[in-house]
Amino acid sequence: MYRVLLPAILPFASAAVHTVKVGENGLSFSPQTISASKGDSVVFELYPGHNVVQGKFSDPCKTSDSDFYSGEYSDTDKGAKKFVVNVTSTDPVYYYCGTSDHCENGMVGGMNVPTSGDDTIDAYSKAAAKVKTSDLPKDMRGGKLLDDTQIASLNGTSSASASASASKSDASETSKHSATKTSSAAKETHTNGAAGVSSSQFSGIVAVVLGVAASFV
Repeated sequence: MYRVLLPAILPFASAAVHTVKVGENGLSFSPQTISASKGDSVVFELYPGHNVVQGKFSDPCKTSDSDFYSGEYSDTDKGAKKFVVNVTSTDPVYYYCGTSDHCENGMVGGMNVPTSGDDTIDAYSKAAAKVKTSDLPKDMRGGKLLDDTQIASLNGTSSASASASASKSDASETSKHSATKTSSAAKETHTNGAAGVSSSQFSGIVAVVLGVAASFV
């Protein structure tokens, strides 16, 4: 049973959640660039008058139907909801704010973008400054609007794993103190106790994983 569950659990346990503030300090993404791994989640926290649109380095401030778009701040219930995107590749991703002339004025950001060479975020920003108009999609796409409770569940697997490990340690310590030094029956009781903790550990993690998955359906 455990051999079947482990491959499905481990990717969630190692996933990270990255937060990018969109327009908190004027025409900027904070941080401007992030490094994310496959399976991670990126939370874009929108501020009034701003949005985030995925683009391409070769065509600054322009987007396509396959790129993500957060929708407008007015769709976030006054900031209560954040736009969350799942990372499916470690390829460079460039994005911009599609409001008015924000992209042309340097409001651009990126994920896993090169820090040297021709495709840096600075190069993208300079190219964007030459664009006359920015693309702005009509509808949100490529992600989900989630509230803080749902976002917190993205880290739930790691918390559940740590809690289960602590419970296992406590149970083991309790068994040591209650066991009789020379009794073989006590040894059997200790073994069964460890197995019981292991079972609850896997059950708890699976419950969290299923809950996280449900929030993206």
